[in-house]
Amino acid sequence: MNDRTGRTIDRRLLLAGVAGAGVVALAPSAAFAAEERARGSKPGGREKVLPAQTSWDPVPAMTGMKQVQIPDVRLAVWDTGAGGRGPGRGQTVVLMHPHTGNGGSWGYQQAAFAAAGYRVISYSRRGYHGSEAGPAERPGTMVGDLTALMDALGVGRFHLVGLAAGAFVAFDAGLSVPDRLLSCTVGATLGGIQEPSWNEVTTAILPEGWFGLPETFRELGPSYRAARPQAMTTWIEHTKLPVTTVQQPPQNTLTWPAIESIRTPTLLLTGDCDLYLPPARLREMAGHVRNAEVAIFSEAGHAPHWESYREFNKTVLSFIGKHRR
Repeated sequence: MNDRTGRTIDRRLLLAGVAGAGVVALAPSAAFAAEERARGSKPGGREKVLPAQTSWDPVPAMTGMKQVQIPDVRLAVWDTGAGGRGPGRGQTVVLMHPHTGNGGSWGYQQAAFAAAGYRVISYSRRGYHGSEAGPAERPGTMVGDLTALMDALGVGRFHLVGLAAGAFVAFDAGLSVPDRLLSCTVGATLGGIQEPSWNEVTTAILPEGWFGLPETFRELGPSYRAARPQAMTTWIEHTKLPVTTVQQPPQNTLTWPAIESIRTPTLLLTGDCDLYLPPARLREMAGHVRNAEVAIFSEAGHAPHWESYREFNKTVLSFIGKHRR
């Protein structure tokens, strides 16, 4: 069938869903629509709306903590080690934590990803829990630290999963070290994007005094705050650990044209109650990411790996499973 512009639409792409139904729909990537039409091919990126989580297990303890030296700093690293069984055997997943967290904040993910056969590595970035801040005159870059750590641990290619501030490395890595990335999951993040219009919207949607509000309000969705006060207490414990802020500049200027050039398979995700990155903004980002898959977690805020960890784990594992090499 055709739409009003005369373009052919596959009936399978017209599946409509509501939040919580888990229905898959396909949405075009705006940035590539004209280009793909000119080539005679059909643009597309898959969007999933995932159901809200209604019960939560206690946060599992993480294992494998050690200190690893890279140039200028020692970093706290949680590493499940090579081996294991399952479809991910022989592959590595690297988890990059939000500002409200550290390398030890992936309790809901570490065991689940390891059970799928992956080597799971997370680490505290410079100045976060267990990691040195390093010399002020040499802050390094997030990509530089990431690749230096992978070299130190003997990891070649890997799947990168970043959330919030931890995902600022994602597009930069896609430009700097594309040969190291098997896939990239970019979650609940402003992405370090250096476009004036993008940053103007960020300023517009965050009210005056925003950063004086409690982190629980800014980061966690109301459903989770209402339903899981005990789990929220554990989350707060991670956020209260001392942090020495280290400003690490990107290695690239992250403009839309630069991002559009990245060819790493990418999953973009957010919570539909994320006050930094509501779904409309995620879709705008997706319009500049080549063939991105999009996942939106119902009733989750800025921490979907805690608030919706079951669907988060299932979604991310399914995505990276399609890009094993």
